[in-house]
Amino acid sequence: MKNKTKVTIGLSIAAVAGITTAVIASDAVINKIRHKKDRCKVKRFVDDKFDGNEKLMSVVDNLSDDELDSLMNVMKKIKSGRKQISVYGDSLKETTESLKDKLSGLIDQIV
Repeated sequence: MKNKTKVTIGLSIAAVAGITTAVIASDAVINKIRHKKDRCKVKRFVDDKFDGNEKLMSVVDNLSDDELDSLMNVMKKIKSGRKQISVYGDSLKETTESLKDKLSGLIDQIV
């Protein structure tokens, strides 16, 4: 095998290894930043809803990344449920108004 071919193969392997390392490292950095951001969101929530309770703040500081992910998933489900309730509430309000109008019309017809 020629030296030029060997050098080309070696550089190709080095490039692939470098790209793989960069992808793995960037994924780790992205996850680290996401966890920091989520931790700040939870701290803001504790500060807002629980007046910055020190015990709760220390609990948030001691959460593992997996526990923090679980907590964020629960918060997303609660937010989604709240949106659904507001949609159902608006629909119920409209239905109640419609029923009230129909009953008023029925009572007017009877009287």
